[in-house]
Amino acid sequence: MNESLIPGFGRLVATEASNVALSYTRIVSPSVLNEFRFGWLSVTGGQASENAGAGFALRAGLKGVTNDSKDAGYPQVSFAGLYSTIGDPTSFISRRDADFELFDNVLIRRGGHTLKFGAYWFHFAFRPSNPDTARGSFSYTNRWTSSAAGLTDGNAFADFLLGYPTSAQVGLGRGDEDGRTNWLHFYAQDDWNATQSLTINVGLRYELNQQMVDVNNRMSAIDLSVPGGRIVIASDERGSISPTAAALLPLLPIPYVSSAAAGWDRSLLRPNYNRFAPRIGLAWKAPGKSQTVVRAGFGIFLNQWAYSVQQALARNLPFFLVKSVNTAADARTPPFTTRNILTASEIGTVGGNNMDHDYRIEYNEAWSLSIQRLLSPVTLLEISYLGSRTVGADSSTVRNVPLPGPGPIGQRRPIPALSAFNSIRWDGWSTYNALTLKAERRLARGVSFAANYTWSKSIDDASDPGATTFESNLPQDVRNLPGERALSSFDHRHRFVATFVYDLPFGSGLTGLRRKLVRGWQLSGIATLQSGAPFTVNLGVDRANIGSGPAQRPNLLHDPNLSGGRTPERWFDTSAFSMPGQFSFGDAGRNIVFAPGFNDVDMSLQKETQLRDAVKLKFRVEVFNVLNHPNFDVPNRVAFTAGFGRILSAEPSRQVQLALKLEF
Repeated sequence: MNESLIPGFGRLVATEASNVALSYTRIVSPSVLNEFRFGWLSVTGGQASENAGAGFALRAGLKGVTNDSKDAGYPQVSFAGLYSTIGDPTSFISRRDADFELFDNVLIRRGGHTLKFGAYWFHFAFRPSNPDTARGSFSYTNRWTSSAAGLTDGNAFADFLLGYPTSAQVGLGRGDEDGRTNWLHFYAQDDWNATQSLTINVGLRYELNQQMVDVNNRMSAIDLSVPGGRIVIASDERGSISPTAAALLPLLPIPYVSSAAAGWDRSLLRPNYNRFAPRIGLAWKAPGKSQTVVRAGFGIFLNQWAYSVQQALARNLPFFLVKSVNTAADARTPPFTTRNILTASEIGTVGGNNMDHDYRIEYNEAWSLSIQRLLSPVTLLEISYLGSRTVGADSSTVRNVPLPGPGPIGQRRPIPALSAFNSIRWDGWSTYNALTLKAERRLARGVSFAANYTWSKSIDDASDPGATTFESNLPQDVRNLPGERALSSFDHRHRFVATFVYDLPFGSGLTGLRRKLVRGWQLSGIATLQSGAPFTVNLGVDRANIGSGPAQRPNLLHDPNLSGGRTPERWFDTSAFSMPGQFSFGDAGRNIVFAPGFNDVDMSLQKETQLRDAVKLKFRVEVFNVLNHPNFDVPNRVAFTAGFGRILSAEPSRQVQLALKLEF
């Protein structure tokens, strides 16, 4: 996988997985059954350099880069856009993960009750590695070969040949982790047939999920709850931190304490054991000969944040740092060469990666009501409502951001010694309401179909922990999170999906070869139509003078959504936006412009022919986007830039795929 690099440099991607599964089911009595299951899974691999182990730094006399043979290779070199980037990518992510699982479930039948209860244990070994920029990254501009300071008549490649970089970076530390966690879950459920027409389901789950810890305590977090801030380093109960912190400990720009001294768990996240999840549901069949069933339910569903996010705590000082060396803007002669620039004492502005210590459990409350009507033995009609509310979602924000205003940004930060840094907050939320109409015909006489239409609305304060094509999912004003309330960037107000399968009725009276050729053809298809989701218009400049990170927005003059005449060249009214006043935020909200919808029809024609008793021939033709309808991507949403409001890409056009398969 070479990405945008020239051949010979790039990533090799490989993953190897092994698993074992065992189960034992015992019938204790006619009314009691016990099931035991065991599972083990190991996954290793990820990204690797095509030049792994290459001793280029030693041969070239390149100083300041990694000495670890596992991360050796070529540095990355860029030429200010003049030529393609050369050298290895700066990031190679790999892992060696393993987990064990134990299940035990018991089922008991007593009269009208079916009782189920059980337990689940999960042990996870999480071993990611990302030695970011370990081989070094060098940037060359035309600065040193220009005829005079401040001019740009030089050549970046000439600077490279002379060995005079403008800036360079190197990762100190491996950015790896040896994490462990254990889960212990319990559940109990009763399915009660209260009457012939009424069934009630009641259940309760309790989930105890241990916070991830590193076996060697190689994690740290930034704590802004004390004046001036501090670094909290994971430690044992006596306050001893990992010896691997010694090399980079002197580089900490603010005071540090051990997790024991701070009164924190060594996971650096506050434990939370309030993980109860009750659920209740019912199904009621209308009396008489009616074929109508009413179903309703309510439940609380717990969510576990992705452990890949937690790797942020392993990529902080004193265990990891991307060192940046920049040449002074007023320097008249090159102060460094390619060989020695990374030996400079400066490390650049120190930031970090963080997760807020005040951890809260994410849970989703969901409630539903549906009415089903059997119109015929094979045809069903259903109308349903679904509502949900999510609390405690893991969303992203930016910390150490100054208030809007004039003057140098660094000096105005709450902690001037640190730059801004991203952090996971635990107070995200969302609401969702949907009404669905569904019609379904089971396979009969060679025909089946299903169609459903959903009318929905979703609102939140961030739609994803990371950036998407629709928005950055970072607040504009980090001190005003209520100002981020808006439609979700996945809010498709209208969505219609229909599928069908039709066994073509050809060749019923044929025999022999003609029968084999004509009979057995099946036509199927799926049609999807949905309205466009909203996206956010952001600024590409720091109008508030608060530094990079927060997703600033322009001012809004009027509704930017065009009522008609939308084209890829002008999807929305760009004149609806204006630049905010200096040192201020714009008043445009999140997700106020709607992207193009999606209309697609896919079809397939397939045939299965029995050649012999154990030999089958399968032929399949698939056509994607049969109507060749253009499905446009999100337009350029960065205000006042070239192409603002224009659509520059689209989903694939019609594609045809043929397959022939012989089974024996």
